[in-house]
Amino acid sequence: MKSNIIIIVMILTLVFACNKKEETKANVTDENSGTVFREKLFNQKLMDSLENRTLFNGDTLAYNELKGIYYIGEQKVTGLLYYSLIMSNKYNYKRASFDVYDILTNDKKVLDDKTKKMANDYLEKSK
Repeated sequence: MKSNIIIIVMILTLVFACNKKEETKANVTDENSGTVFREKLFNQKLMDSLENRTLFNGDTLAYNELKGIYYIGEQKVTGLLYYSLIMSNKYNYKRASFDVYDILTNDKKVLDDKTKKMANDYLEKSK
């Protein structure tokens, strides 16, 4: 009899424990990701920190965060090329070499032969 009561209590405990599900709340905001990254782009303290860690330490995590901010903040061509060149040349970071290629070949209509050759050199360096 005692074993039946123990079994029933255990089953009831499991049933109630399984029914307690946490509700997941969606994070709803009026801002899109571009707005958030543009705000980061204008956060001077954040940008200085990421730039310094990239340039002086070869920090690939800082570089990739910087890259995300520039790409999504719509400053890819004008902002990232300098950091990509430094990471590629000084720290031999292959992903940055590809980024140099990607930035230089962004607008193929204005691409001259010298720049095209330079871009292809960085593409080879990225492999």
